[in-house]
Amino acid sequence: MFVSIAAPHGQQLWHLLQISDQFFPTGGYAFSHALETYSTEGIVHDRASCHRLLENLCWHAIGPCDVVFCAQAYRLAVGGGQTLDTLTALIELDQLLTVYKVPRELRQESQHTGQAFLRAAMTLDPVPLVQAFWQHVRDGTTPGQHAIVFGLVAQGLGCDQESTLLAYLYTVLTGLVAAALRLVPLGQSDGQRLLHELAPVSRALIAQYSAMSPEEAWNSTPGLDIRSMQHERLYSRLCRS
Repeated sequence: MFVSIAAPHGQQLWHLLQISDQFFPTGGYAFSHALETYSTEGIVHDRASCHRLLENLCWHAIGPCDVVFCAQAYRLAVGGGQTLDTLTALIELDQLLTVYKVPRELRQESQHTGQAFLRAAMTLDPVPLVQAFWQHVRDGTTPGQHAIVFGLVAQGLGCDQESTLLAYLYTVLTGLVAAALRLVPLGQSDGQRLLHELAPVSRALIAQYSAMSPEEAWNSTPGLDIRSMQHERLYSRLCRS
């Protein structure tokens, strides 16, 4: 089942394109989400094996976990305005998502990418709620996970929820595909084909998981957790995760 997504218009579309572009400085190019281990071990070695890994990550981690938290951050920003209760709820949500990131490298990847994203967003004349959340991230009160700050910032820029989630998924998956181009390695045409094939998966993830509450969120990727922990001990590494 696919959800019907209305396209954002005018300035909102511009903002959405800007924050989901690889040019937006999040430092995501330094991370591989354990893809480097998968490649080193020969588990991912071509476009087909890369597609299997990315689709499994979508259905067993990104969709039922990160998409849920991104959507909830967006809804909190819509419903709570600039109240202290909303800020507190966002911090609690951010810390809860951190618990879901079991391996240290995956947890740090999400946190470092989110902090860099939020730092860059501070140059875009952010709404007061984003400014207040940034202050807590900067002070170390909350980690600033990527899914949380993406939903929060996109809502502040006037983007609708469905387009925000689609842009978030595009950002995450293009980062993984970019890593695959360097590590597997794949050609540029292979990368574009992967993104094209993952488009309907992204829409299906939004249809299935965007309305779930954080209490219902889950992920189940023992293989990813193991490869992530193994990555810390690889003989040579190009990426930080």
